Order: sequence, then C-alpha cells, then structure tokens
Amino acid sequence: MTHEEGIALLDDLKGFDVPAVLFSGGEPLSRPDTPELIGYASSIGLTSTLSTNGLLIDDQMADRLASLGLKYAGISIDGIPSRHDKLRGMQGAFQQTLAAIDRCRARGIKVGMRFTVHGLNRYDLDAIFDLCLEHDVQRLCVYHLAYSGRGGSMQKVDLTATQTRDVVDRIFERTKASQRAGRNLEVLTVDNHADAAYVLIALEQSDPERAATVHERLAGTGGNRSGCNIAAIDPTGNVHYDQFTWYYNCGNVRENSFSKIWTDATDERLAILRDRRSFLPERCQSCRFVDVCNGNLRTRAEAATGNWLGMDPSCYLTDQEIGRVQVEAVGSR
Repeated sequence: MTHEEGIALLDDLKGFDVPAVLFSGGEPLSRPDTPELIGYASSIGLTSTLSTNGLLIDDQMADRLASLGLKYAGISIDGIPSRHDKLRGMQGAFQQTLAAIDRCRARGIKVGMRFTVHGLNRYDLDAIFDLCLEHDVQRLCVYHLAYSGRGGSMQKVDLTATQTRDVVDRIFERTKASQRAGRNLEVLTVDNHADAAYVLIALEQSDPERAATVHERLAGTGGNRSGCNIAAIDPTGNVHYDQFTWYYNCGNVRENSFSKIWTDATDERLAILRDRRSFLPERCQSCRFVDVCNGNLRTRAEAATGNWLGMDPSCYLTDQEIGRVQVEAVGSR
C-alpha cells in the first residue's frame, strides 16, 4: 500500500471509531514512512502503539517516536542473551534490543516487554521478570505460541499442558512477589484464553468472593475477540480476523473500506466469529468458562487439526476443572 492509501485507511479507522491502532509486522520500522503514519494517527486522535524487535530504534528514532506522540512500544525479548541471539539469528541482537528499551523509557515511552514462551526458553522466565524490574519496564506480556508465521514452524517445541501450568503458576508467583515489593509491573498472558479460566480456578480456592468479581470482569471482555474487536490489515490491504491469519482474507481495503468490510461481515468466517459459541467443539460449548475464553485461538486450532472450528490444543484444563464430570452407571450383578 502507498503512503496515501495508509493515510486514507487511518482516516477510515478514525471515522469508524476504532480506539487504537497497533503498527506491527514483521518489523514495522523497516517501512520508511511508519513513523509518519504513527504521527498522523496520533494527530487525528487514534491511540498509536508499536510492536517491534527494537533493532532500528537508535537515539534518533527514539527521539522521533517520542515527538510523534507514541505512547507505547511492545519490544520482543526471546530469553537470556545467548538464546535471544540464536533465535533471532543475529549476534548482539539482545544488547541492541535492550538498548532500545532503555532509549524508549528515557523518553517517557511506556514499554511492554514481549516474551513468547516455548520449550526452548521456558526456564528463562525468571530472567525476563528480572530484566523488566531492572530496566523500568512497566508491562510484561508473556505470549503463548500461536502456530502462525515463525511460530508455526515451532509447533513441535510448544509446551505440554503440564509445562504450561508450571509456567503460568510461576507467572502468578513472580507477579505477586513484584506487587509485594511495591513494584507496579503489569503482567499479561496473551494468546491462550485458558489462562483466564486458570486465574479463576486459583481464586476460587484462595478468595471465592474475589473470584466472582473477577469472573464478571473477564466475562465482560468476552474471551477471544478475533473477528469481533480485533482485526489485522496486511501491507497489501487484505483484512484478516486477527494478526495470525494472514492466509485467510475477509476482504481488501483497496476494494472496500475497512469500515464496510467489518460492518457488513459478508465473509463466512467473520460472520461465524461474531456468534461462534454454537460452532465450537462440544467440549468448549459445555465448559463453565466458555464466557471468559470463547473457544480460544481459532488459528491454532486450524494449524493443529485442519479445522478452524476444531479444538485448540493449548487448552490445558482438565474435564473436572471445566465442569465436565463423567457419571458412569453401574448395573447390578
């Protein structure tokens, strides 16, 4: 898309009352006019955020992003220095990315450190927490593998259900320790809505009254919102129902405006996603947490099963936890 098409798209998004835009990739800063687009979005009242590997954020770029009104940058770290460099395929990448984090913080840009956890780096979680606290990072986003893009080729190193529970338990422990120490680090887990149910299960045991309040708040977000409150537009104008489904197009903004594509929802998948519960696997439909999960990530289900409405393999909750207790009738002898 040309720069002019990008400006027109941002105008359409603003007119459609979209609250925020995330410039992502790939690496969005490899496109020369991305800073100008960020600045324009900010100037018309669109909250602008950036997802980046940080390698192109030198002092000059950091100054420019701050002056353009960028409020938040999500910057990816893949583990300890040697592991990050190996996964990124570049010697010294870790130190350059860490320097970008420091540059953003020095200029008042809020930083979220993004860590995608899998079998190769799960033991680096504590080191990631430590980095956040040492470098004044305000938010830590721990991503589960989505089986898309580079993550698709890493499906074989995804965590098992037991390993996932161990990781999320450790996130709980480190988050609570950080709060007790007076460090206001926001901690999010991303791309696995079973985590929301797991939070509730933990609260049901420790603080049932609070569990009810938290459940109500989580249900208010509706779980996975792909195709509802989340959309992605790729560099050629194709519209996707989330950032992981570049292989499936719901329309193109060069042919119809995003606001029309999203409002009309003539695409079959888009229409189903708006009211998906009856299309989900039976296990999801009968789960007591379906209101806070909404069937989890459809892209991962499709990659694993070949059916975009199939079971997401990353649900690590037991039948007993989700309320599916089998009752066996025992006949007389």
